[in-house]
Amino acid sequence: MINNMKKVHTLLVVWQNPKTRSFYHIGTLSHYDGYYEFTYTYNASGHGKLKDALNNGYMLHPAFPDPTKIYRSKELFPAFERRLPSPDRADFKAILSDLGLDENSTKMDLLQQTRGRLASDTYSFEQPLRLENDGKLRVSFFVHGMRHQNLPQNWATWLAINETLKLVQEPTNAYDPHAVAIYTHGGKKLGYVPAFYSKAIFSLLENGVNPSVRVVYMNEKSTPHWWLKVAFECEIPSFQGATLDELAPVMG
Repeated sequence: MINNMKKVHTLLVVWQNPKTRSFYHIGTLSHYDGYYEFTYTYNASGHGKLKDALNNGYMLHPAFPDPTKIYRSKELFPAFERRLPSPDRADFKAILSDLGLDENSTKMDLLQQTRGRLASDTYSFEQPLRLENDGKLRVSFFVHGMRHQNLPQNWATWLAINETLKLVQEPTNAYDPHAVAIYTHGGKKLGYVPAFYSKAIFSLLENGVNPSVRVVYMNEKSTPHWWLKVAFECEIPSFQGATLDELAPVMG
């Protein structure tokens, strides 16, 4: 069975506009002290949060109709629970194994690894930037926008597991002034840092951070949003106040 967490585990709840394909960090799901907690990013300002999403076609989830409320429950909210494979499935152990999990893993672990994605769905659950005990920021994510790069069918031959990639800021990007593109060291553009991290990572780069970005998973036969997963890691720079503000909304 999936056990309770003994520490804080946080996931960003992200909505994708089905028309524009833009991503918005509309809420945050956490689990701590035996409770699940969901809050909208209603009070967060700037690009890609709830108010921006509402202005671009988002409708509040019917299970969470009040954007100012903190929702708490001892059980995972049914609206999110239905996104998990059932433990009653005959292949449940095999699913856990494929995800790198075991029977001691939590529901939050399962949401994190599956991203809670459903077919033809507009929601996903993404990892926040994690400040770990060694003082480094870490996160792993799937590269976005790959299907728009006109990549050849053999693009995966450019890469290998643990190969490093480079980040390039795109301040003149028409869709996001904080866009950060991802390239091979040979200069081939693969896609972008997900928009819900872009402002924070753009700011880190502005502060002179030289992050490590390496390939941890590839599956060119899957759908594009599952093609390429990378691990991001960086040292903490000497922050200015504005940089802390930009990092805070996507840190767990």
